[in-house]
Amino acid sequence: MVLLADVGGSIGVRTALSSVKVPPDVIEQIVKFLDTTSGEFDPDGFTPVKGTWFGGSGSAATLGLHTEKAHAKIANALLEAILGIQDTTSAIETFDKEISAADADSEAAAQALLNRTQAAVDQMDGDRNTPPTHPNAPGSDR
Repeated sequence: MVLLADVGGSIGVRTALSSVKVPPDVIEQIVKFLDTTSGEFDPDGFTPVKGTWFGGSGSAATLGLHTEKAHAKIANALLEAILGIQDTTSAIETFDKEISAADADSEAAAQALLNRTQAAVDQMDGDRNTPPTHPNAPGSDR
């Protein structure tokens, strides 16, 4: 049985969903759903099929066997779904870290390019902070 406590409770769910940038209103809906249904989520909670559950005939026994198989398939599907959600969460967290690192690298590269461009412009322009001289300006010696 998987309980809400198994994933860190409501706080763990909020933290995980916030870390992958899920909007707060969606987080509230998810937490509310989990709070109200977490006790119902039990992959091992199927009532075992007894030998004569559906009667004593051969058809009833076959139906019981198929019911047991269906219960096992559903339990496995629920466990696979849980593992899939955990894997997806992990992949999203990895993606978030990698995209943040790529953004930082891109910003650093852009800043380095801007600095090189500025240095090249400064070198071509000479001392661009010196205002140009006007040889025929009033008050000049020429």
